[in-house]
Amino acid sequence: MEPGCGSSRRCYSVAVVEDGRLVEKYEQVPLHRLIRLIWELRPDVLAVDNVYELAADARELGRVASMLPPELSIVQPTRLPDGSLVDVRHLARLAGLDPGRGKPSPSRTAYLVALLASMGYGSRLRFVEEKTRIIVARNRRLKHGGMSSPRYQRRVRAAILRAVKDIKRALDRSRLDYDLMFRKSGGGLDSAVFIVYAPRSRLNGIIKSHEDTDVRIEVQPVYSHKLSFEHPAAPQERGRKPFIIVGVDPGISTGIAALDLRGRPVLALSRRGMDREEVVELIRSHGIPVMIATDVNPAPDFVKKLAGMLHVPLYTPPASLSVEEKREIFEKLAQRYPGLRRIADSHVRDAFAAAVKAYRVHEAKLRQIDSYLSRISLDIDTEEIKALVIKGKSIAEAVEEAINRALAGEERAALIVRRRHGPRSGGAQHRAEEKPGSNGAQAAARPREELLLARLNALAARVRELEEELERLRMENRLLAIEYRESLGLERDREIAALTERVNTLQRELEKLREENTRLREENQLLREALLRAAHGLLVPAPVLDELDNEDLERLAAHSDTYGKTIAVLRRVNPVALASRLPEAAPMLRALLVPGERLEEARQAVEKQHRVPVLPAEPYLAAEASGLALLDPRVIVDAYTRLREVEEEIRREQEARRRVLTRDRLRAMLEEYRARRAKKLLAGQKEQEARQPPGGG
Repeated sequence: MEPGCGSSRRCYSVAVVEDGRLVEKYEQVPLHRLIRLIWELRPDVLAVDNVYELAADARELGRVASMLPPELSIVQPTRLPDGSLVDVRHLARLAGLDPGRGKPSPSRTAYLVALLASMGYGSRLRFVEEKTRIIVARNRRLKHGGMSSPRYQRRVRAAILRAVKDIKRALDRSRLDYDLMFRKSGGGLDSAVFIVYAPRSRLNGIIKSHEDTDVRIEVQPVYSHKLSFEHPAAPQERGRKPFIIVGVDPGISTGIAALDLRGRPVLALSRRGMDREEVVELIRSHGIPVMIATDVNPAPDFVKKLAGMLHVPLYTPPASLSVEEKREIFEKLAQRYPGLRRIADSHVRDAFAAAVKAYRVHEAKLRQIDSYLSRISLDIDTEEIKALVIKGKSIAEAVEEAINRALAGEERAALIVRRRHGPRSGGAQHRAEEKPGSNGAQAAARPREELLLARLNALAARVRELEEELERLRMENRLLAIEYRESLGLERDREIAALTERVNTLQRELEKLREENTRLREENQLLREALLRAAHGLLVPAPVLDELDNEDLERLAAHSDTYGKTIAVLRRVNPVALASRLPEAAPMLRALLVPGERLEEARQAVEKQHRVPVLPAEPYLAAEASGLALLDPRVIVDAYTRLREVEEEIRREQEARRRVLTRDRLRAMLEEYRARRAKKLLAGQKEQEARQPPGGG
């Protein structure tokens, strides 16, 4: 960076290096021109002596980085893996470069940092990406209606499932990285949360907030302007933090638990709404992960992606752990560490079960490592050997790799960097070491050794990049397969639920048809026997009527037209129906059979008024099928007898009525005679009085 030029606040010296050669250089370049040059030249790396020369703070630095090509890496060569800073001149001497005498000029500094970055020195700047949260849930603002609760819940769950599938399809089509956490339920989903690793603006035109009667979709930006540096874990860091096996139980609430390589708890917590980056940051703050474990098979996508981000193997049990097995694992662990009971919820318990299960798989091998190293008495990091074995290497390969690192002088080089690249006074110290009193041969060999070491580091960095790219491609392939299976799984669950409901419905219908078939078979057998008995005169057929409504009247008329007057069986006695329809039905009836408990009521309404005998149905009913009753032949004689009895009762009532009327008539005649007689006597008396002379004696 150069002093301010003109109206611009910042100006820079720019050096373009390709294959270790200076290709182009620029001076007095303001920031806006620097951004244009980067877009024109499209370099792989932008190397700066201090990243805060590009901006005053992290927020502004993020804004500048957003204006650069996405594939560009911003590297600060002077930042060591342990976070300490080193003077560019000292680092150049370590790499075998000539920094010149005194303080280098801005253009010389630009050239040196470009060369150092190309050789693999420094740390790459990484921004914690802005994220977007998409929530799919039931709409709380319900409309009034009469839909039953189970039907409503099934409809809403199915609607949430459709919305989740549509969002997932849109994100996949746009090639956006995301995590999906959901809560399953019968026939669909209760709720779901997408964590999309992209700013809200990237989702414009892809996903938008939406709300209807069943589902609401909320799109919420999650802002973060934190930045960090990516670099291999330094030996000092490994010395401070333990290697850990991490169990993860993802979901709306994510549980995380970790054990060190001796099986001791290191981490235990659960938190709602955690995304992968937050989980990674939390894990790295407590130790160096060597394995990620889950308690279900197949492993959730969240856990698979997490293992890929951490570049560690994933442990998946042969079969999903049962609730009882997880409870037993946690109880045994809690007996040794009682404090876990206070902090462990169901998510943490599941995470611990996964971690313990993974640890048990490697426990025998870890003991074997301790035994092996105790025999050879080699002074190497035991925990690092165990970590390499857990990552998939054999014990011999892990030990050889540790010896190789010692022979390559990685730890010695790190020690040199820590000792020689401290404050700005390091240049004087370096010159003091090069005084004539020093060993000349060692002084001549050291630059060559350090140059080879720098090239080795550069090649190792390139190998790591290629390995990361290979792992990324493998992960993308696995994710595509997983997502394909997941999409099939969601559709399959819905189809299974629909087919299950259909099968249940068909089973109920089949049961009804079986009952109907049994009833019809019995009825058919009964009719066959009845017809045979009727043909021999042993039974008399009669139509069965409900309560003599209009439909019954039509059936009775049709039967009467074919067979003449008939005996009918009436199931229910309705006085109103009898009064209104019996005058029309009586000419078609020889007798009427009714339930015994309504016999007297029916006789009073029918027999004397319509000359139709009424008998109880129970003594004569032999069978009934398809609206036809089969009666004992005695009913004909009993009906005739009852009709004679009714007619005799009617005759006696008429005769009695006639006798009562004659006596009254005679009494009336006598009264009339007496009245006329009295009238005549009164008239004769008046006439006699009229004949006498007045005053006669």
